[in-house]
Amino acid sequence: MQPKEINNKDVILITHGDVDGMVCAAQILRREKSNMELVFSNAKFIHSKLYSVLQNNIPKRIYITDIPASIEVEQSLNILFSKGSEVFWIDHHPWPEGVYDRIVKLCTEVVYKKGLEYPAGALVGQWLKKEDPYYEQVGNICYAYEKGTDWERNWFRLLASYVGKSEREVLERLAYNQDFTQTDLDRIEQQKESEQISEDILFKQPETVTVKSGKEMAIYDTSQMKGVYLGQKVFQHHNVDFCLTRISEKKWWLASNPTSKHSMKALLGKHQLDNMTITIAGRENELLSIENVKNIDSIEPHKLIISWLCDRL
Repeated sequence: MQPKEINNKDVILITHGDVDGMVCAAQILRREKSNMELVFSNAKFIHSKLYSVLQNNIPKRIYITDIPASIEVEQSLNILFSKGSEVFWIDHHPWPEGVYDRIVKLCTEVVYKKGLEYPAGALVGQWLKKEDPYYEQVGNICYAYEKGTDWERNWFRLLASYVGKSEREVLERLAYNQDFTQTDLDRIEQQKESEQISEDILFKQPETVTVKSGKEMAIYDTSQMKGVYLGQKVFQHHNVDFCLTRISEKKWWLASNPTSKHSMKALLGKHQLDNMTITIAGRENELLSIENVKNIDSIEPHKLIISWLCDRL
């Protein structure tokens, strides 16, 4: 099976730009034989993204994958429902109370199972495997951060190298089970090197602080180590409740230990820290992104954010 040249906006996929979301994209590209528009978004912008889609055209079919629903999208879904559009929503993130019951009435089908152990790509694979077992094979890539076949692990590595900057031609190679290019193989080798660096970091005891609630937070700085991702593996190596990782000069990730289920909802939004402004978004029970959007040179943002979090966790 080969992708067609045309890009048919009668079918649209809106998906997240991480590995899980890209796996979903490859699966839907295969199902639609590439005759679709591919759009990347996230929980913060799904409402405005849906709204902008409706300003251009009413698609006959729309998929939303690896992005949580919210009450704000109901109006857009009502329009799609009234126009007879098919809407498929597949996700595994926490949804606000009552949203599922409202959204499911406006969708052709909702595939929803909450939890990190049920990535959206795996849900799509289960949903479509009767059409073609390859969908399930692609879905297994979502589990391949630590284990899996060589094929699954290498595709995970390749997609991880494109997080936040996905390229459609890479996803189409996965969709149609094509061979890796030399560029792909080079990126996979770079990811393997980053994995080894991550393991070396995790093997060492991290700096920790005790936050206001008495819980422990590990602190890492990988901002000078391009491609290094620690993620939830921190909690497999160290008995801490939270993990703050500085991943670039102006961006941090704050993870919560999945076994503890600590809510970080109160941190979401925009905050003023002295003369620095930060925005926090993401999955309140799993992983938050902290971004420094305004700063003056005299402030050391890393120490300021640590201090601020210690008072609020």
